[in-house]
Amino acid sequence: MLFLRSLIFNIWVYIAMAIYGIGLSPIGLTSRAGGYWVMKAYSRHVMWVAKHLLGLKWEVRGPVPTEPVLLVSKHQSFVDMMLFMIALPQVKFVMKQELRWTPFLGWYAMRIGTVSVHRGKGGSAVASMTRQFQAQQAAKPGQITIFPQGTRTQPGVEKPYKIGAWRLSQTFADLTCIPVALNTGLFWGKGSFLRRPGTIVLQFLEPLEPGLEAEPFLAEIEQRIETACTALYAEAAAKGEGIAWQSRSA
Repeated sequence: MLFLRSLIFNIWVYIAMAIYGIGLSPIGLTSRAGGYWVMKAYSRHVMWVAKHLLGLKWEVRGPVPTEPVLLVSKHQSFVDMMLFMIALPQVKFVMKQELRWTPFLGWYAMRIGTVSVHRGKGGSAVASMTRQFQAQQAAKPGQITIFPQGTRTQPGVEKPYKIGAWRLSQTFADLTCIPVALNTGLFWGKGSFLRRPGTIVLQFLEPLEPGLEAEPFLAEIEQRIETACTALYAEAAAKGEGIAWQSRSA
């Protein structure tokens, strides 16, 4: 039954994307507010179907920011963006260059102020990212969200936290920097066909102390996010939910 439910759900995710993306394009592609409205409606629809078809629920923990902030988040799943879209009023992301022209996803992401970077370009990619956000943040304020590991990373897998998050914190020193933890990879993981029942959690942590240099900034971000994520994995395991995972310290 898990395979069949996952099959139906996975197919519907993309059918619904086309329905919302095309059917509501006169709303979604003519204004930024319209883009948010369509993306939020689609995200809520997908999570409603996930709850009733898969038994996959979700919750948000911690104070949800409503003002412009810098969010530095773990990234484990395609569903992460939908959770941010539902939880936050004007979220915008850093995404890889290849997604810029992806039908529906890329079009709407660019409409709301998401910026794209070439992941293989190193320092020039970071500079491009900061320039793009600087050029539009005043006119398109929002919750800037960066995934510091640069890609989806499964629970228990170690991957370095990159300098781009610190660069953004320096460029936008007036924005509060908030680390974000989640456990989505236990239920809707990268490269996995199956969508498992349980409760996915998006957790906003305590704001970071301002003015940190690069090394202590990245160390503090990693320590806070990984510690909180590990607690979420253990919580799910205690309930018998999600996939098995291995601690980084194991």
